[in-house]
Amino acid sequence: MNKRKILIADDEKDIVDTIRFNLELEGFECLAAYDGKEALHKAKTEKPDLIIMDVMMPEMNGYKVCQKLKSESETMDIPVIMLTARDQPDDKIKGLELGAVDYIAKPFHAGELIARVATHIHIKELNEAVQKKNRQLQKLANKDVLTNLYTRRFFEEHVGKDLQRAQRYSESLSCMFIDIDHFKHFNDTYGHQAGDEILTTMGALIRDSLRTSDLAARYGGEEFVAILYHSDLENARAVAERLRRLVASHAFRIKEEELCVTISIGVAKMSPEITNLRELIDAADQALYDAKRNGRNRVEVFKA
Repeated sequence: MNKRKILIADDEKDIVDTIRFNLELEGFECLAAYDGKEALHKAKTEKPDLIIMDVMMPEMNGYKVCQKLKSESETMDIPVIMLTARDQPDDKIKGLELGAVDYIAKPFHAGELIARVATHIHIKELNEAVQKKNRQLQKLANKDVLTNLYTRRFFEEHVGKDLQRAQRYSESLSCMFIDIDHFKHFNDTYGHQAGDEILTTMGALIRDSLRTSDLAARYGGEEFVAILYHSDLENARAVAERLRRLVASHAFRIKEEELCVTISIGVAKMSPEITNLRELIDAADQALYDAKRNGRNRVEVFKA
């Protein structure tokens, strides 16, 4: 694990050297700042894990530095321990109200300083672990369990904003609406577990057919939707046809039996007449209806 980085901000070099000596013995990496402006600059550029900061410093006192740190997103989560020769309740309260996590009075005991630093570093590590877990959970919540494609909710929230940007900058953007042909037959004949296996495989085939910059989701049941960025109608049709052939040639094996699974795809693009996500999906869905009506296992393009 990388050493945790501590920024020591104090205009007295002897104090800085003493703190540095004790913390480096404990395995911490230490940086020094000798006035408030330097402390603020190093907090932003070095991204320390914790700051020990004297209240009384030239250029900008510790209270003002703490207030600035807590007001900016890039530094607001760095814990700050205030250091002062004035051990007055009002001074402590002021520092804590501005966002400091702790207060140490001068002269300090080295053991107490080390213990407090270690405690707040541990708290920071726990918070980081919780945030990481929350990000992982959020990522899982955005993905469909069976197909590992995005959920419909995430798709609609995400793509709506992309559509607005594409309109603003006149970017090409196309949509594929995909449906597994005769999916109910597979469920009824081979059971829902077999249906789930088909959906899982379908998710992988769709991902393999798209660029990493494109976005695909399970829209509901056996329906899928994909947005192709910077893609005109001809390119989108070619992608859809490639996916259709890939699925039709894939060996879906269920209970030692090889099944022939096909898909129908409707394709539409954003245009002056199609200006929002609902209209784009409806247009692709109408083209999908044409594909099914014309025999399934085919790609159709929306005709305005």
